[in-house]
Parts: sequence; structure tokens; C-alpha cells
Amino acid sequence: MFLAIKEMLHEKLRYSLIVVLIFLVSYLLIILTGLATGLANLNKAAINEWDASSIVLNSDSEGRLQQSFLSQDEVASLPNNGTRISQYSTLVKSENGLKENAQLVALDSKSFIFKKLKITSGRKNIRNNAGVVSDKFKSDGFKIGDYLLVANSSLRIKITGFTPRATLGALPVVYISPDTIQSLNKGVTNAVVFKNTLNNSKIPKGTDQLSIDAFINKLPGYSAQQLTFNFMIGFLYIIILIVISIFLYILTVQKLPNLGVLKAQGVSTQYLVLSTLFQSFIMSVIGVIIAIILGEITAITLPSEVPIVIDKSNIILTGIGIIIMSLLGALIPIRQIAKVDPYKIIGG
Repeated sequence: MFLAIKEMLHEKLRYSLIVVLIFLVSYLLIILTGLATGLANLNKAAINEWDASSIVLNSDSEGRLQQSFLSQDEVASLPNNGTRISQYSTLVKSENGLKENAQLVALDSKSFIFKKLKITSGRKNIRNNAGVVSDKFKSDGFKIGDYLLVANSSLRIKITGFTPRATLGALPVVYISPDTIQSLNKGVTNAVVFKNTLNNSKIPKGTDQLSIDAFINKLPGYSAQQLTFNFMIGFLYIIILIVISIFLYILTVQKLPNLGVLKAQGVSTQYLVLSTLFQSFIMSVIGVIIAIILGEITAITLPSEVPIVIDKSNIILTGIGIIIMSLLGALIPIRQIAKVDPYKIIGG
């Protein structure tokens, strides 16, 4: 596309402005996508680590773990290959004054969830008031051997190990045993998690089985948060489409006499159309590449408190989406190119 490149080099300022606009919107898109992914991970990271397929909760809980309370008879009626979960939200602090809001999650040490837990440091032990905690505690200054003092109780939980990606409802998780949580919730079972999906005949009356994806969507604020981000991201794609259309339309109108001369000299409409599409493609690619580089730098330099995750697959999809929007934005000026009558242009 010699003509397209030659024109862009001749009109550096005009085309540079379009590239800058594409870059700015692309950068904002990448940051928003990274924030959406990071916040989603904060809400569901621990659940993903469970590697489960379904969860059984009380029918009246509306899919919320904190609102679900299963009776002993309901738990006994379920297959024994599930993992009983007891959950308790609280504030914990260390003896030297460090504080953290946390989700206490009690489960059996022989359960499939506990066996799958990965340890970054320390030991995987939850017996005798011990706990395996999210590695966020480590970044906050907690150490192996520290005791977590649970607010409004006399319970002390000794940190024996750190596990990665253990957050639930945007709070770090502390895995403990059912005996440890007994003094806090009187041994209530909130849910039973299974590796497989149960037959409906095995679900006792008064309980509901949800897939893990459905359970995640019912986490407080999760769906609303994702819908908000998706709306903003979708709107930015529309902005790219409009911006490209306006700028290329103005540039096309300004060079209509030149296009008329080119057509009179035998240059085909198809060649001129492909030239415009190529220009749009080149500008969007340059803008996206710069945005990706700056987005990666931003993710590295931002403090850990900002939950941004620049995922490779999301970047690829975002980049492809921006390029497609840019090419669609070139369709309006292409119509002007197709309608150019060289005799009228030259005659005028």
C-alpha cells in the first residue's frame, strides 16, 4: 500500500493526532479491562482454587454463602464426597497491631479442597487452632508463627502457612478446621462443595444446588461490578468507531479533488478503498501497541492495593476489538471515495 504510507508520511500531524486518540482510548480500555479482571479475581480467586463443579446451599439463602445454614440432617443426606464449608467474616489482628478484614473458612483437612491448596511458604496445617492464610497477609507484614486475634472473641489462630490466590468477596481467606471455628458459629455448616454435579434426586428438600459459575455470579456486588465495567468498555469501543469515522471522513472530504485526479488517471476505486482501510489498520495497530506497552508499565508500577491484572488473552481480544472498530469506522469515508466522479471533480 505505497499510496497509503506515502500519504501518511506527507500528512504526519493529521495522522499522528488520530493515532494519539486511538492510543488514549486503547490505553483506557486496557486499564479498565485489567481492573475488571483484577476485581473479579479478588471476589472469586479462592473459589477458583477449589476446583469444584457445584455447591449446595440452603434454599432461602439466594445463593449467598453467608446467608446459608444447613442442618445436620441436610448435610447427612448429601453424598459424603463433598467438602463442608463454614464461613465467618471478621476482623483479625496480630499481637504487634497489624489488622486485616478476613474470611474465615473452615473445612476438613481430608477434604479435596484442602488437599489442592498450594503453599508458598510454611506448612499446610490447620489443626489445634492453626490456619493457612492468604499470601496477602504476608504482603501486609504477617509472618509464619504469628497469631491472629479474632475480634470480639478469645480465639487465637496461629499462622502455619501462606497460600496464593486466596481471596473471597475481596477479602483474604484464613483456612481453619471445623473445631477452630466452633466457638464462633457453633459448628454451623454453610454449604457443601462437590467436585462433580449431583443428580437432583440426591439434593435434600430445603436445599439448592448451584454450579460454581452461578454461585460466583451471586456473590455480593460481583454481577453489578462486572456489568458496570462491561458497559464502560463497550462504550469506549463505540467512541473509537466514531472518532475514526469522523477523522477519516474529514480527511477524505479534504482530498476529494486528489482522489478525482487519481481516478481520472486510471487508479481503481478498489485500490483507493483498500488504501483507506490500510491507513485505518496501521493507525489502530500503532495506537494499540503503544497502549499495551504503557498498560504493562502501569500495571507494574501501580501499588499492590490497586487490583489490576493485565491478562494476555484479554489484551489480545481488546487489541483485536479496537482494530475491528477502526476498520468499521473507515466504512463511512469509503462511501465518499466510491461516489467520487472524476469528471465532476476536475470540471469543478
